[in-house]
Amino acid sequence: MNIILTSALSGIIFMFSGFVLKDKKKQSILATLLFVVMILSAFFQLNGQEILAGKYENMIVTDTYRVFFFIALCLIGIYYVLVNRKGFSKPGPMVSDYFALIFISFTGIAVIASFNNLILLFLGIEILSVPLYALAGSAKNKNKSTEAAVKYFLMGALSTAVMLMGIALIYGATGSFLLENLTAYSYDFQSIYYLGWAILILSMAFKVSVAPMHFWAPDVYDGTPTVFSSYMITIVKGAAFLAFITVLGSFKITAEYVGENYRYLLSFMIILTLILGNFSAMKQRSVKRMLAYSSVAQAGFMMFALFSISESSKNALLFYTVSYGLSSIVLFYALTRTMNQNHKGFTGLAKNSPVLAAACSIALFSLAGIPFTSGFLGKFFILSSAMEDPNNLLLVIFALVMAVVSIYYYIKVIRVMYFKKTKNRRKIKLSTTTKFLLILGSALNILLGIYPDTLWNFLALFSA
Repeated sequence: MNIILTSALSGIIFMFSGFVLKDKKKQSILATLLFVVMILSAFFQLNGQEILAGKYENMIVTDTYRVFFFIALCLIGIYYVLVNRKGFSKPGPMVSDYFALIFISFTGIAVIASFNNLILLFLGIEILSVPLYALAGSAKNKNKSTEAAVKYFLMGALSTAVMLMGIALIYGATGSFLLENLTAYSYDFQSIYYLGWAILILSMAFKVSVAPMHFWAPDVYDGTPTVFSSYMITIVKGAAFLAFITVLGSFKITAEYVGENYRYLLSFMIILTLILGNFSAMKQRSVKRMLAYSSVAQAGFMMFALFSISESSKNALLFYTVSYGLSSIVLFYALTRTMNQNHKGFTGLAKNSPVLAAACSIALFSLAGIPFTSGFLGKFFILSSAMEDPNNLLLVIFALVMAVVSIYYYIKVIRVMYFKKTKNRRKIKLSTTTKFLLILGSALNILLGIYPDTLWNFLALFSA
């Protein structure tokens, strides 16, 4: 309960902070401090110290893995806020309102990290999603932003309706919303039960932008102000996958005549996602739109964790989320500092801003899965978890081929940064703090790529 309360209170604080804090830098500091408070509240929750004691067995549980995931997303949130501390005012002057929406969405993440029944899952997804509709349309003077908000809202409302239908069918079969009752369900395995799960899986596929439910993502990410696209494509996607793996963990995947059909459905979605995501990214001239399609392809890799809901697959998903978050935040920050969002905007970046170019290169190498980066181990762990079932061998090989294909469009950005000449001599000035943060993010990316246990050892401190 701690993380839900502190997240909600953080959103409320920012709703009124604008009357007191006019300086955007002070608001960024406040946001960082509130993230620290949320992490501390998670620490106390893990150690059985609740802010508001009560019995919530049918609603809320403290699951160590999910709380760890929440802490990891908060840490990514701190890095996101610090790196983009000067960029929150670009969409408009209402910085405190933007932070309020971010923390309200984090309340949804906290619910996702705590829910024990499907009704709270629905509430968590909605609390997470509704603020994002407003953030997507925050650049009121740009038609693309308005279009992104409208499209995101309409598609989100549709997926929510589909989710409720799936939940209703599952309840009709089992007579319960509780996850443990769904796991224990074994009577008659009615067709309505399978239909409910299939519909629920499709609705969750929309939330994580997996094909064929990905069609909204490139337009929404592209139209949303870049500083908020960074948040949606990293932290929000990670939270959606946390909900996905939690829900599927209560589904009897191994049940007779269910396992194979489930594997075929998942394999089809992964293959389609990797193909459409990677080959669409190759055709993009806009780096921002390329990263949007890249996020679709990355979701395809993250889907491998759903084959076998085990400790290794769950840990692999957490590690992949952290790796992907570190890299994407750096790249989206670079987009906010370039002249335009096409490859031309990155031309000569190595001369104009060597530190930013180096950080972007490491981030791109990580997304491509180059050795000695966290992205390489992220792909290794998540594909290894899928190999718990030897039948997935061909699918894993296909994913490796797609990973090689992705190198093309990532390297393309590096090439224009270092090897393409330009007449543009505009220097991108970075503050000492920003340089430190970019170097820190790059160092963490490499550190986790060499010593992955660093992440687990750090998270273990919160349950000591």
